[in-house]
Amino acid sequence: MKKLPLLFVLLASAIRCSAVQAGDDAHFIGKVAVEWLDDDPFIPRMRLLEDFGFQDARGKSWIARKDALLDGRSLPLVFRDMFGPAFQGQYRKTSVLYDHYCRAMTEQWPDVHRLFYAAAIAEGVDDTEARLMYMALYAGGLRWEMKGSSCFRGCHASAAALTWKPEIQDLDLRPISGWIRQSAPELDAIDARLNEVIRKPGPHIFVQRRD
Repeated sequence: MKKLPLLFVLLASAIRCSAVQAGDDAHFIGKVAVEWLDDDPFIPRMRLLEDFGFQDARGKSWIARKDALLDGRSLPLVFRDMFGPAFQGQYRKTSVLYDHYCRAMTEQWPDVHRLFYAAAIAEGVDDTEARLMYMALYAGGLRWEMKGSSCFRGCHASAAALTWKPEIQDLDLRPISGWIRQSAPELDAIDARLNEVIRKPGPHIFVQRRD
């Protein structure tokens, strides 16, 4: 077996080091500065007083702009039952960004769920806990169609917005939670496992059957 040229070895090593460094570069941008709004006594709402964001490991910036409104209702009931309400605990900053993008719907919903996982890790959430949070969001969190998609151009052309939430039973999540705690699966594997038990995975008024 021939030895690899030294230059090739050094180049490969440099690429590996760059990849590791890129994975460690995820970080928040700015700080969370908000004011409480008193316009609705039943729904606590806040307004951002300055831009706040997160840069993921790929270098993509996720920015919630000044004056963005937040109410925390983007976190589904299954998430709140497992981890508590938004803007508390060790995922407060992450909740701000997730809530903003669920309201703005300017990015694909699967990417926003991945944002929550990456930001939660950067905020200091344990990796297993972050995977369980991701599971809860994928299982019950808001989903939407982007404007201009084939679904909008077709059967929902007259809709101003196209959002829905999947339906799932708590009993379906228990074995998945145990599997995540034991095996720490990749996010794609979590998606696949959840897709087997989720009802209403698409933007329709009826509950879709599983074959």
